[in-house]
Amino acid sequence: MADYKLTELMTIRCAREISDGEVVFVGVGLPIVVAAYAFATHAPNMIMFTEGGAIRATPPPGLAITVDDPALFTNADATFGMLATMAALQRGEVDVAFIGGAQIDKFGNINSTGAGDWSKKESFTYFAGSGGANDMATSGKRVLAIMPQDKKKFVEKCEYITTPGFLGGPGEREALGMIGGGPDCVVSTMGVYRFDEDTKEMYLAEFFPGQSVEKIKAACAWDLKVSPNVVETTPPTAEEVKVLRGIDPTGFYLG
Repeated sequence: MADYKLTELMTIRCAREISDGEVVFVGVGLPIVVAAYAFATHAPNMIMFTEGGAIRATPPPGLAITVDDPALFTNADATFGMLATMAALQRGEVDVAFIGGAQIDKFGNINSTGAGDWSKKESFTYFAGSGGANDMATSGKRVLAIMPQDKKKFVEKCEYITTPGFLGGPGEREALGMIGGGPDCVVSTMGVYRFDEDTKEMYLAEFFPGQSVEKIKAACAWDLKVSPNVVETTPPTAEEVKVLRGIDPTGFYLG
């Protein structure tokens, strides 16, 4: 069995959600690593967009630290700037909007803005902010999210909605004219989540090796639903881990 970290398992499992040939709009953080890994393994024909305006049909030559990192533009297939990639979103040309966040709730809404009491400055903690995440989740054909899990991050209701999921339930995205399909999959450090077609509520589809349904439910701040067909995630192979560590050799993202 391969020796791996939870962040590595999360990254490799998340990459499996990207299909070869898809147009993937990649957000800052772990999504950059996931996209690079997908390029290097099962999805060599994917197209990678970033908010900074890089468009790539080939993997970046090095690990990018931000969505404006020179590594994303070096030998890129196009560098039209932000207007090009954001316009492609609004035209419905992006298959996967791939983001992270600080909090996620049971309807897939994401908070990357802050937490606390807005009226009391000293009590409010600011996070990284929105960037293009709102546009990505509003217009991408489907949304893929990756984030660590605990009760403070997997909350019943986000304190602030930076990035819309299914908002309060069925029909709410459509009522606001959002063209994207909404959240499709969430991958955490504990398992994999999908969304019920009728209620739009998140449910557990897979649990990671070493985890259990009980542990995962305890790490959610709401009564998490569990698929009757829930399964254990297949662990990564030694070769998969080797490829991933070659992408992030210093552990900048993976720890």
